[in-house]
Amino acid sequence: MLFDLVGFPAGDVQSLAQRNLLRGLTFSLPSGQSVAKAMGMPLLDATDLDDLKPLKLHNRTPLWFYVLREAEVKEEGKRLGPVGGRLVAEVFIGLLQGDPMSYLEQDPGWSPTLTSAAVDTFNMTDLLRFAGVVAPL
Repeated sequence: MLFDLVGFPAGDVQSLAQRNLLRGLTFSLPSGQSVAKAMGMPLLDATDLDDLKPLKLHNRTPLWFYVLREAEVKEEGKRLGPVGGRLVAEVFIGLLQGDPMSYLEQDPGWSPTLTSAAVDTFNMTDLLRFAGVVAPL
């Protein structure tokens, strides 16, 4: 399905992976390694990208592929790795900061007032407990 996208005229690139590679080249996007270095994060081990050597992408891995490989290698594919996780988090933060209707803009001093398991903290477990997903303490 991702190799034969619908809605594109015959003769256009039909593969999502190929379209992403072309988009990266067209817009001169930085490689995964460049982004990891700029973030001060450890790079994936060279052996984690050995299968990209025939494509000459092992030293300059497209960011989207690097993020997927990082999740596979570092998190067993269950969640994003350090680079991917930070990218997603920074996008959410940027959206909240740029949205004039977000809590960050409407009430910058707001913080949760719900009870939590530990004093002066409020984490995901506390939110799930409040929502009734996790049993109360």
